[in-house]
Formats: sequence, C-alpha cells, structure tokens
Amino acid sequence: MPIIVKKKKGESKDDIIGKFRRLCLEEDITEEVRKRTSYTKPSEERYAKKKIIIWREKCRRKAKNSRRHDSR
Repeated sequence: MPIIVKKKKGESKDDIIGKFRRLCLEEDITEEVRKRTSYTKPSEERYAKKKIIIWREKCRRKAKNSRRHDSR
C-alpha cells in the first residue's frame, strides 16, 4: 500500500517529511526493507527466535517473582 502525504496550506517541507517519516515508522517499512535487502540464514533466524523466547521467559519469571514479593 503506498504512503501518500498531501501538503496542506501553511505546511513546510519539514512538516511533510516528518509526517512521512512517522507513517513509515508506524508501518515498519524500514524494518521490512532491511529484511528484504539482506539474506539471513535459516539458522540465524532460528537463533533469533530462540533468543526472543528466552528473553520473554526471563521477563515473565522476573514479573512473577516481583509479584510474589509484593504480596507479603
């Protein structure tokens, strides 16, 4: 889907560029471009997913432990 930013009366070029950048960030376009421009080996993708899972579990354990100490 193309991103279209129209100039309104009284807007400067910087305002328009800022709107465009915000829309790109909301849609995660820059991340998608990075993914598509470079090849990542399947083993690297598996490693990244595993790392995210481990990180989430660590956060959950931390939150669970903090709740346990708060109830005393």
